Amino acid sequence: MLKLYLHPISTPSLSVEFTAHAVGVKFEKKVVNLQSGEQRTEDFLEVNRAGKVPALQDGNFKISESLTIQRYLARRQGSDLFPEDMKGQAQIEQWMDYVAHHVRSPFNRIQFNRLIAPMLGQPSDENSIKMGLHFLEESLPIIDLKLESTEFLCGDSLSLGDLTLLASLDPAEILKVSLEPYPFVTRWRQALRERDFYQNVHTHFGAELGL
Repeated sequence: MLKLYLHPISTPSLSVEFTAHAVGVKFEKKVVNLQSGEQRTEDFLEVNRAGKVPALQDGNFKISESLTIQRYLARRQGSDLFPEDMKGQAQIEQWMDYVAHHVRSPFNRIQFNRLIAPMLGQPSDENSIKMGLHFLEESLPIIDLKLESTEFLCGDSLSLGDLTLLASLDPAEILKVSLEPYPFVTRWRQALRERDFYQNVHTHFGAELGL
C-alpha cells in the first residue's frame, strides 16, 4: 500500500494529505515524530535523504516535495484536480507555485516564531513575524481578488491549487493571522473546510496534537 510520511502541523504535509483524500487513494499514514528527531533516523533517510516531510513511498518508488507528491497522486488516480490539458495544468501549477512562495513561506516564518520556537524553548523573532505579515498583506489581496470572480482559484472546479492554498492558510487562527480583510478568501475557505477531504484529516489545524 502507498505510504505517506507526514506531520500534523506541517502545512506541506497537510496539502499532501488533503490531496490524498480528495483523489480517493488508499494510503498508510506514517506520522514522523519531528521533535524526537525521527526524520534523521536511517529508516526515514532511506525514504527521503533530505530528512523532511512530506514523503511518499509507492512500492519501491519514493519521492518528496509536497507539490510533486500532490501532482503524482492526482495523476496516479486520474483525478480532475490536475487535468491532462496542458494549459489547465499550467494554470494550476501557477497558483501552486504562487501559494508556496507567497503564502506558505510567510506563514512558515510566523508559525516558527509563534508556535514552534516556544515549543522548543527558543526565543521568537518579532522582526521575522512582522516580515511574514507584511508579505501576506501583499499576496492575499491578489488571491482575494481572484476568488471574487471565480468559485475556485482556477475557475469553476476544485484543483490542486485550492488544496495547496487551503493547507497553507490552515494555521491562521492558532497563529493569530486574521483573514477578515479578505472576505472572498474567507468564504472560499469556510466552504472547503466542510468537505470530507478536510474533515477526514482534522476539524482544525493542530487538533491531532490537542492545539
